[in-house]
Amino acid sequence: MIAQAFEQIRYPILPEITRAPGRASAQSHYSRREILHIRHYSLYTPRDFDLSPYFQIVKPTLAYGFDYKALIWAGDQKSPAARTASR
Repeated sequence: MIAQAFEQIRYPILPEITRAPGRASAQSHYSRREILHIRHYSLYTPRDFDLSPYFQIVKPTLAYGFDYKALIWAGDQKSPAARTASR
């Protein structure tokens, strides 16, 4: 669904890139132009967003010292400090 939304506004996710025919050794930027092909949105996987140069994956909890041991899960009776001390 996310890939479909980006396709509708023609924002690139991970386009297939081909070189213009016969232009691989040309000197000017215009002559070396790449041709971008948009794939159908149903062909994308979540990994394509990770690989795309047009997206930056942000995981703020990891950047700010996320500690999975401090999470309190439903059904846990012990506090995070008690769980850490018992290990």
